Amino acid sequence: MREVMEVKTGVDGNAVDSRLELLLDEREIKNCVLRYCHGTDRLDWRTVTECYLPQASDDHGAFRGGPSEFASWLAAKSKYRGAKQHYVANQLVEISGDNAVCESYYCCYIEFIDDPEFVASGQSEAVIMGGRYVDRLARVDDTWKISSRISVVDWTRSLGEPAYWSSPAAAQFTHGRGDDLDPARVAFAELRGQGQ
Repeated sequence: MREVMEVKTGVDGNAVDSRLELLLDEREIKNCVLRYCHGTDRLDWRTVTECYLPQASDDHGAFRGGPSEFASWLAAKSKYRGAKQHYVANQLVEISGDNAVCESYYCCYIEFIDDPEFVASGQSEAVIMGGRYVDRLARVDDTWKISSRISVVDWTRSLGEPAYWSSPAAAQFTHGRGDDLDPARVAFAELRGQGQ
Protein backbone atom coordinates (compact mmCIF):
# COMPACT_ATOMS: atom_id res chain seq x y z
CA MET A 1 0.00 0.00 0.00
CA ARG A 2 1.28 3.44 -0.90
CA GLU A 3 1.59 6.17 1.68
CA VAL A 4 -0.10 9.47 0.96
CA MET A 5 2.28 12.35 1.34
CA GLU A 6 1.13 15.94 1.71
CA VAL A 7 3.03 18.35 -0.51
CA LYS A 8 2.86 22.12 -0.06
CA THR A 9 2.85 23.72 -3.49
CA GLY A 10 1.64 27.24 -2.84
CA VAL A 11 -1.08 26.52 -5.44
CA ASP A 12 -4.78 26.59 -4.69
CA GLY A 13 -5.85 22.99 -3.98
CA ASN A 14 -9.07 23.42 -5.99
CA ALA A 15 -7.05 24.50 -9.04
CA VAL A 16 -4.81 21.42 -8.69
CA ASP A 17 -7.86 19.21 -8.26
CA SER A 18 -9.49 20.54 -11.44
CA ARG A 19 -6.26 20.12 -13.45
CA LEU A 20 -5.81 16.59 -12.12
CA GLU A 21 -9.44 15.80 -12.95
CA LEU A 22 -8.85 17.11 -16.49
CA LEU A 23 -5.79 14.87 -16.89
CA LEU A 24 -7.68 11.83 -15.60
CA ASP A 25 -10.60 12.56 -17.95
CA GLU A 26 -8.21 12.91 -20.92
CA ARG A 27 -6.54 9.62 -19.99
CA GLU A 28 -9.88 7.81 -19.80
CA ILE A 29 -10.98 9.26 -23.15
CA LYS A 30 -7.72 8.24 -24.84
CA ASN A 31 -7.95 4.77 -23.29
CA CYS A 32 -11.47 4.42 -24.68
CA VAL A 33 -10.04 4.87 -28.20
CA LEU A 34 -7.21 2.43 -27.48
CA ARG A 35 -9.64 -0.17 -26.08
CA TYR A 36 -11.65 0.11 -29.30
CA CYS A 37 -8.51 -0.62 -31.36
CA HIS A 38 -7.55 -3.50 -29.07
CA GLY A 39 -11.05 -4.95 -29.35
CA THR A 40 -11.25 -4.80 -33.12
CA ASP A 41 -7.71 -6.13 -33.68
CA ARG A 42 -8.22 -9.00 -31.19
CA LEU A 43 -11.75 -9.76 -32.51
CA ASP A 44 -13.23 -8.95 -29.11
CA TRP A 45 -16.59 -7.54 -30.19
CA ARG A 46 -17.89 -7.07 -26.62
CA THR A 47 -14.95 -4.72 -25.89
CA VAL A 48 -15.68 -2.81 -29.11
CA THR A 49 -19.35 -2.39 -28.14
CA GLU A 50 -18.48 -1.29 -24.58
CA CYS A 51 -16.53 1.71 -25.93
CA TYR A 52 -19.80 3.25 -27.17
CA LEU A 53 -22.96 4.48 -25.53
CA PRO A 54 -25.86 2.18 -26.52
CA GLN A 55 -27.51 4.92 -28.63
CA ALA A 56 -24.21 5.97 -30.29
CA SER A 57 -23.64 6.24 -34.04
CA ASP A 58 -20.59 5.20 -36.03
CA ASP A 59 -19.78 6.28 -39.58
CA HIS A 60 -17.09 3.89 -40.82
CA GLY A 61 -17.64 4.55 -44.53
CA ALA A 62 -18.97 1.15 -45.64
CA PHE A 63 -20.90 0.91 -42.35
CA ARG A 64 -23.14 3.47 -40.67
CA GLY A 65 -25.15 2.59 -37.58
CA GLY A 66 -25.10 1.79 -33.88
CA PRO A 67 -22.47 -0.01 -31.79
CA SER A 68 -24.14 -3.44 -31.61
CA GLU A 69 -24.75 -3.47 -35.35
CA PHE A 70 -21.20 -2.23 -35.94
CA ALA A 71 -19.71 -5.04 -33.83
CA SER A 72 -21.86 -7.58 -35.71
CA TRP A 73 -20.73 -6.11 -39.05
CA LEU A 74 -17.07 -6.30 -37.96
CA ALA A 75 -17.55 -9.90 -36.78
CA ALA A 76 -19.09 -10.87 -40.14
CA LYS A 77 -16.29 -9.11 -42.04
CA SER A 78 -13.57 -10.78 -39.92
CA LYS A 79 -13.81 -13.96 -42.03
CA TYR A 80 -12.55 -11.84 -44.96
CA ARG A 81 -9.56 -10.42 -43.07
CA GLY A 82 -6.00 -11.59 -42.76
CA ALA A 83 -3.63 -9.57 -40.58
CA LYS A 84 -5.07 -6.34 -39.20
CA GLN A 85 -3.60 -3.78 -36.82
CA HIS A 86 -4.44 -0.25 -35.72
CA TYR A 87 -1.90 2.29 -34.48
CA VAL A 88 -3.04 5.46 -32.72
CA ALA A 89 -0.75 8.49 -32.76
CA ASN A 90 -1.68 12.13 -32.05
CA GLN A 91 -4.76 12.60 -29.90
CA LEU A 92 -6.31 16.02 -29.29
CA VAL A 93 -8.95 16.14 -26.55
CA GLU A 94 -11.22 19.02 -25.54
CA ILE A 95 -13.66 18.65 -22.66
CA SER A 96 -16.68 20.73 -21.70
CA GLY A 97 -18.47 19.39 -18.64
CA ASP A 98 -19.67 15.87 -19.39
CA ASN A 99 -19.03 16.15 -23.16
CA ALA A 100 -15.79 15.89 -25.10
CA VAL A 101 -14.33 15.73 -28.59
CA CYS A 102 -11.29 13.58 -29.30
CA GLU A 103 -9.49 13.59 -32.64
CA SER A 104 -7.20 10.53 -32.87
CA TYR A 105 -4.84 10.06 -35.79
CA TYR A 106 -4.61 6.41 -36.82
CA CYS A 107 -2.65 4.24 -39.20
CA CYS A 108 -4.23 0.90 -40.01
CA TYR A 109 -2.91 -2.11 -41.91
CA ILE A 110 -5.57 -4.55 -43.16
CA GLU A 111 -5.44 -7.60 -45.41
CA PHE A 112 -8.68 -8.06 -47.32
CA ILE A 113 -9.13 -11.72 -48.37
CA ASP A 114 -11.81 -12.62 -50.96
CA ASP A 115 -13.96 -9.65 -49.90
CA PRO A 116 -15.86 -8.39 -52.95
CA GLU A 117 -16.71 -5.12 -51.21
CA PHE A 118 -13.10 -4.21 -50.36
CA VAL A 119 -10.82 -5.91 -52.92
CA ALA A 120 -10.29 -3.85 -56.07
CA SER A 121 -8.28 -6.42 -58.01
CA GLY A 122 -7.46 -10.07 -57.49
CA GLN A 123 -8.53 -12.09 -54.48
CA SER A 124 -6.41 -10.53 -51.75
CA GLU A 125 -5.14 -7.04 -51.15
CA ALA A 126 -3.07 -5.53 -48.35
CA VAL A 127 -3.98 -1.93 -47.61
CA ILE A 128 -2.48 0.67 -45.32
CA MET A 129 -4.52 3.74 -44.49
CA GLY A 130 -4.06 6.83 -42.44
CA GLY A 131 -6.84 8.90 -41.04
CA ARG A 132 -8.54 10.22 -37.95
CA TYR A 133 -11.26 9.09 -35.60
CA VAL A 134 -13.36 12.14 -34.81
CA ASP A 135 -15.16 11.09 -31.66
CA ARG A 136 -17.76 12.90 -29.63
CA LEU A 137 -17.87 11.40 -26.15
CA ALA A 138 -20.11 11.72 -23.14
CA ARG A 139 -19.49 10.93 -19.50
CA VAL A 140 -22.30 8.74 -18.18
CA ASP A 141 -22.12 7.18 -14.71
CA ASP A 142 -18.53 8.49 -14.37
CA THR A 143 -17.39 6.66 -17.54
CA TRP A 144 -16.43 8.26 -20.85
CA LYS A 145 -17.89 6.53 -23.93
CA ILE A 146 -18.22 7.38 -27.61
CA SER A 147 -21.56 8.97 -28.51
CA SER A 148 -20.70 9.40 -32.20
CA ARG A 149 -17.73 8.61 -34.38
CA ILE A 150 -16.72 9.58 -37.89
CA SER A 151 -13.83 7.53 -39.23
CA VAL A 152 -12.05 9.91 -41.60
CA VAL A 153 -9.65 8.46 -44.20
CA ASP A 154 -6.96 10.98 -45.18
CA TRP A 155 -4.85 8.66 -47.37
CA THR A 156 -4.60 5.01 -48.47
CA ARG A 157 -2.07 2.82 -50.23
CA SER A 158 -2.61 -0.58 -51.75
CA LEU A 159 0.36 -2.84 -51.06
CA GLY A 160 -0.90 -5.53 -53.45
CA GLU A 161 -1.05 -9.24 -52.57
CA PRO A 162 -0.13 -9.87 -48.92
CA ALA A 163 3.28 -11.52 -48.63
CA TYR A 164 4.32 -13.22 -45.44
CA TRP A 165 7.72 -13.13 -43.80
CA SER A 166 8.92 -16.71 -44.03
CA SER A 167 12.45 -16.63 -42.59
CA PRO A 168 13.46 -19.10 -39.85
CA ALA A 169 13.40 -16.24 -37.33
CA ALA A 170 9.77 -15.43 -38.18
CA ALA A 171 8.62 -18.81 -36.90
CA GLN A 172 10.12 -18.10 -33.45
CA PHE A 173 7.79 -15.21 -32.61
CA THR A 174 4.58 -15.63 -30.62
CA HIS A 175 1.71 -15.03 -33.02
CA GLY A 176 -1.34 -12.93 -32.20
CA ARG A 177 -4.73 -14.58 -32.09
CA GLY A 178 -8.33 -13.45 -32.37
CA ASP A 179 -9.61 -15.36 -29.34
CA ASP A 180 -9.25 -15.65 -25.56
CA LEU A 181 -5.82 -17.32 -25.96
CA ASP A 182 -4.20 -14.19 -27.41
CA PRO A 183 -1.26 -13.28 -25.11
CA ALA A 184 -2.65 -9.81 -24.30
CA ARG A 185 -6.13 -11.12 -23.51
CA VAL A 186 -4.61 -13.82 -21.27
CA ALA A 187 -2.45 -11.23 -19.44
CA PHE A 188 -5.36 -8.82 -18.89
CA ALA A 189 -7.66 -11.65 -17.71
CA GLU A 190 -5.01 -12.86 -15.26
CA LEU A 191 -4.51 -9.32 -13.91
CA ARG A 192 -8.26 -8.82 -13.48
CA GLY A 193 -8.44 -12.17 -11.67
CA GLN A 194 -5.78 -11.06 -9.18
CA GLY A 195 -7.86 -8.07 -8.16
CA GLN A 196 -10.77 -10.21 -6.97
